[in-house]
Amino acid sequence: MTGFAAWGGAQLQRAEAQESPATAVPAPATLMPEIPNLDAWRGSPHANITREAFRHWDNEDDKMIPEVCSKCHSTAGFMDYLGADGSAAGTVDTKHSPDPAVAPGIACMACHNDVARSMSVVTFPSGVEQEVLTPDARCMTCHGGRASTVQVGEEIAKAGASPDEDTPSAEIGFVNIHYRASAASRFGGEVHGGYEYDGKEYAGYYFHDQVSQLCTDCHSPHKLQVKVATCTECHTEVVADDKQSLRLIRTSKVDFDGNGDAKEGVYAEIKALHARLLDAIKGYGKQVAGTAIAYHENAYPYFFQDGDGSGAIEDAEAVFPNRYQSWTPRQLKAAYNYQVVAKDLGMYTHNPYYALQLLYDSIDDLAAAGSGVEVVGTRPN
Repeated sequence: MTGFAAWGGAQLQRAEAQESPATAVPAPATLMPEIPNLDAWRGSPHANITREAFRHWDNEDDKMIPEVCSKCHSTAGFMDYLGADGSAAGTVDTKHSPDPAVAPGIACMACHNDVARSMSVVTFPSGVEQEVLTPDARCMTCHGGRASTVQVGEEIAKAGASPDEDTPSAEIGFVNIHYRASAASRFGGEVHGGYEYDGKEYAGYYFHDQVSQLCTDCHSPHKLQVKVATCTECHTEVVADDKQSLRLIRTSKVDFDGNGDAKEGVYAEIKALHARLLDAIKGYGKQVAGTAIAYHENAYPYFFQDGDGSGAIEDAEAVFPNRYQSWTPRQLKAAYNYQVVAKDLGMYTHNPYYALQLLYDSIDDLAAAGSGVEVVGTRPN
């Protein structure tokens, strides 16, 4: 017994020694789950917190993103708008910090939360509540622009109940649709993102094809890059590794810009009419409004007084005090439409016919008042 007890005691001592904290073998650590698509997101504009979209307010006294901007320029602001943070949905009632520690651009939780997943309606600046039963309602909420036919009309109304179309008013300022309003382009005349002239009909939702309907059918949802290779399946002129080749696509045989070439890409048709509209705006400024006007694509509010009559705005002229201030109602409508097309870089894909209609009608309206630039080509029906 003594020997057995001694043997058993020794075994127990060895077992206790193995289980003591000093000698125990640590169990494998439980790893955090890998976040899907994190690297793709990190390389996207949504994650690049050095961009103007996230740094614009750095020089403000409180360095906070205003309520009207927070919805789409911060993760917390978007969740606030959705009501995903427990606040009232459909509005942002507080400023949000652009500090990267609390607002890492547009981060995962902005789009990947229960409220965002269940979205079915997108409210556009026109007030139209558009039913969207697909996941890209999340995209459209911040890519619908900030102005429409409605806001242009409200700005013109500042000049009086029935202002003369061709009389400059100090009460009127430029109305900017904002940037990359591709959802407004896509729905066209259904949500009135451009300025739509009375008595004209406008293209509505642009149905691309059965397999290219969602934003994410054509754009990587995390990198945001265009999936050019997808387009090669139907468009033989497109080269998979050449995004610019998308500009060669056209489906209509109509010569929209009147240059006699009905084979060039619809991008070229839109570009030509866009340039013609700017000429018309300049001509109208000199001949009708009485003040020369020109455009600078990178300086707010984009249209400036062309003091030297060069037709172009140098950086020194592109300053807020030199902003154009001789707007007439007719001129504002056309300038707004110029900006609508300018700031949706993919409008030739999102809704080419709506773009062409806005340009055509704007040129035509300015010509009627004496811009000196006549409308050419054929307006899409």
